[in-house]
Amino acid sequence: MPEIDARTRALEDVAAIARQHRLTAAEISAAVGEAPALRQDSRESSGQAGAGDNRARAVLVRVLGFLGGTFVFAGIGVFIGLQWSQMNSAARVIVTLGSGLAVFVLAMLANREERFEKAATPLLLIAAVLEPAGMLVAFQEFGSGGDWRVAGLITAGAMAVQFGATFGRLRRSTPLFVALVFGTLFWWTALDLLDMGDKEIALVLGGSMLLAAVGIDRTGHRDITPVWYLLGASAFLYGFFDAVERTPFEIAFVAAAAAFVYLSVVLHTRTLLFVATMAILGYTAWFTGEHFADSVGWPLSLIVFGMFMIALSALAFRIDRDYVRVLKSG
Repeated sequence: MPEIDARTRALEDVAAIARQHRLTAAEISAAVGEAPALRQDSRESSGQAGAGDNRARAVLVRVLGFLGGTFVFAGIGVFIGLQWSQMNSAARVIVTLGSGLAVFVLAMLANREERFEKAATPLLLIAAVLEPAGMLVAFQEFGSGGDWRVAGLITAGAMAVQFGATFGRLRRSTPLFVALVFGTLFWWTALDLLDMGDKEIALVLGGSMLLAAVGIDRTGHRDITPVWYLLGASAFLYGFFDAVERTPFEIAFVAAAAAFVYLSVVLHTRTLLFVATMAILGYTAWFTGEHFADSVGWPLSLIVFGMFMIALSALAFRIDRDYVRVLKSG
């Protein structure tokens, strides 16, 4: 009891002194040695708040950058559309190609400053639209006629080289994506000029896009590969089906689509799996309409075959789990 009374009187004395000198609880805690804990808690809470603020700021900067680029592009487009009929040939080239080059320079400058780095992507995309448009306008205004594909070939080649060099310097996904787009257009136009058939062009370009996607998927720019898996697989399967349609090798199309299913599992890409699955379903529907339009046994056969494939996959999984993995671990 005496100890309790002593502690009570001490607290009353401390409270009286604190009121007299207007001391705060934090100051008293700091005086008795509890400041480090308070400061640590303060740093942790401020660090968490700072991280949240940084994330919100990053999202805001990205959104504003894309919106700003969109409005810049819209403003340029509206201005060109309103003034186009009143411009001479030189003015038309300057307002398209010149604007594209200016935007490209701004994108390169923005990439050098951390504050404006997020604006580089929309600016590069705007330049990728305005520059080829300006080059085609220059061919139209100052050209002497001829095959339009030659102008398209030169334009696509120049843009592919420009954005390929830009990727080599910046190492960003956006210029790589644009370079692949114009590279594909270049070879498509070149093969068309060589009078190659549509199915051959689809096979060559589709296979090339797939190989490019597989290579890029092994780098830090794999975020652009789904588009190329989609386009490459679709083009290749279209060309392959066109080549084997109504021939003794028609069933090879199903084998090619099944091979893409295997590749999708190996490469871990849902896009390739989607294209291959749609190809198999599309071929099955086409084959049914051509040969078994009024047959009831055909869909039942497909169901039985599908169940057999599912059972086979389960068996393969068990063999891999019980034997293959055991042998590898042993």
